[in-house]
Amino acid sequence: MMLCSRLQLPRHAPRPAEALEAPGQDESGAPSEVCQACGGDDDEEGNEILLCDGEGCSAAFHMMCLEKPLAMVPEGDWLCPACCAAQGCAQTEPSARWAPADECGMALGVGDKLWACDRRGFWAEGAVVKRVEAAEEADAGGGGAAAVVVKFKGFSAKLNEQISVGAGRLRPCEVGPPPQDAGVYVVERVVEVRTTKGRPEYLTTWVGYDDQTWEPAKNFVGEAAKAALAEFRRAAKAAAREGESGEAAAGGGEA
Repeated sequence: MMLCSRLQLPRHAPRPAEALEAPGQDESGAPSEVCQACGGDDDEEGNEILLCDGEGCSAAFHMMCLEKPLAMVPEGDWLCPACCAAQGCAQTEPSARWAPADECGMALGVGDKLWACDRRGFWAEGAVVKRVEAAEEADAGGGGAAAVVVKFKGFSAKLNEQISVGAGRLRPCEVGPPPQDAGVYVVERVVEVRTTKGRPEYLTTWVGYDDQTWEPAKNFVGEAAKAALAEFRRAAKAAAREGESGEAAAGGGEA
């Protein structure tokens, strides 16, 4: 997913929890990076510290401390929010310059992943499962598609839709869906988890809606939704570790 900032792989590997280190240093003895948002220097899988590649900038942020949290670390350079704003990164945001006519140049082979808009106007990640060739191009041996059948990620095949190319309902993964509006469900936060028939479901709140719903992990599509789920899981694991430590300490005191 393309963002106004570009990310790089963290410059030091996640440190094992059991490693003994001096405060403010990594295992090599060199000063560790500190998140500019929270002040922490912990660097663990799913919440790595990202270092700015802006000229003369040494800012560092946890993935989950960014204004737009990230569920994974894409390849490439990364500019912190300040450098991004200073360099006008938003002007190069691909979503802002995408037009329906651009769909004709998309990779629309069977299996290609993309963002698509269903008949109700909601955007979701999906993949092409069938091409419907344009008659005139098919007769000439061309490879253009007049439409594609899309299977939406996390939904049954019975909800597949045939979508005309050039109708403004298809976007490449790197461009993403259009700016959020009333036609896009956006995860606000994950509240708790339960197990139903052996599978976890997450109580989820949605931006602009009062209702909360229980959702399986497969329904969290898009970087923001995946990041919210990853943050909940990380916090839950941390709480569980603290609980175990507290129980162990209490048991030791009783002994």
